[in-house]
Amino acid sequence: MKRLLISSIKEIYSWLIRLLSNSNRQNEVVEQVCYLMSFPNNDQGLIEAIQRYYPIVVLYSKSCKDEAKLLEKNGVSIYCLDTINGLTNGMKQLSISKIIVADNYFACLGDITFKETQTVYQLWHATGAIKQFGLEDKAAMKRSKKDKERFKRVYNAFDYVFVASKKMGEVFKRSYGFSDEQILLTGFSRTDHLVNGTKTNNQKDKRHILYLPTYRDRIPLEKWLLDIEGVSKQLNEHDLLQVKLHPHVKLTQEMTMENVEWISSSQSADDYIKQSDVLITDYSSVAFDFTVANPDKQLIMYWPDEVIYEEITGIQKGIKQDFPQKVVYTPTELLEQLNSNQPIDNQRFNQLWNTYNDGKATSRVVGEIKKVMDGEK
Repeated sequence: MKRLLISSIKEIYSWLIRLLSNSNRQNEVVEQVCYLMSFPNNDQGLIEAIQRYYPIVVLYSKSCKDEAKLLEKNGVSIYCLDTINGLTNGMKQLSISKIIVADNYFACLGDITFKETQTVYQLWHATGAIKQFGLEDKAAMKRSKKDKERFKRVYNAFDYVFVASKKMGEVFKRSYGFSDEQILLTGFSRTDHLVNGTKTNNQKDKRHILYLPTYRDRIPLEKWLLDIEGVSKQLNEHDLLQVKLHPHVKLTQEMTMENVEWISSSQSADDYIKQSDVLITDYSSVAFDFTVANPDKQLIMYWPDEVIYEEITGIQKGIKQDFPQKVVYTPTELLEQLNSNQPIDNQRFNQLWNTYNDGKATSRVVGEIKKVMDGEK
């Protein structure tokens, strides 16, 4: 019953988008960029860089309200897609914008009739990919025929995708059905500040160990979350374990430990990535951000639920061979790797996945947009 209700709501939404798209079909396209935002702290200056050359409007999800309001103060027009008024005005902006940039899968894109003079880019919200998504997502492929058709309509709406490596390009070819011509090797603009930014560590006598697990749907917390209390007891006085859980993860009880710092879910992980000596994560793309910011710091991949995760979501084939160190599965193996004192070298991993993340990605992304605006592409 619940699935039927959700499916009906999605069909109504698709109908509404098609209606709005048809009502805006006669609007003339202007030299404007429309940015669809669903992830806070994902553009990291790209919107401001585009604004230097062209008018830009931002259509945002409510989770990005704070960031959108800051952009509005800088002269950017904003519309919340989670309101009827915002959605109506947003569809009009999409109909007149020569360039559309989206940081995620936006269902509305699959039901809009774009003009030949418009170009739609996928900016994505992750530097690389460990888990499978799109056409390879095992959970999505179990969905109904109508759902799959809707997914493919969205994938087909994109003309190009900005990526940081040929590796990520291959992922998009498999996940979204893109061709070689649709892959733009520009680098991931969000990493510029990780490469060029100043790293500050106010506790230089401490080894900062950052734990950033991704969210698991339908997998019990105890099956994948690191035994934080147990690990903290094995750390020495010079270690500080910093933990940032996904906003949807709620612990049953507060845990206060002397050498553990809990980071608020509202805080950006990027600031902590730049000052960390070690990152512990699992299937999160934060692994790619960490190594580009810290080419000589330790990345630990902790996969206690690999079998379950592979079955439910799926993991990129061969990714384990790319990591600088072996994947670990137990707290004991994790502690052994943490204290191994082996030399750390993320160079090969960065060459594979962060190839074009050299601190100049934003300028290349803007350059691609300018080519279209100037009629060179």
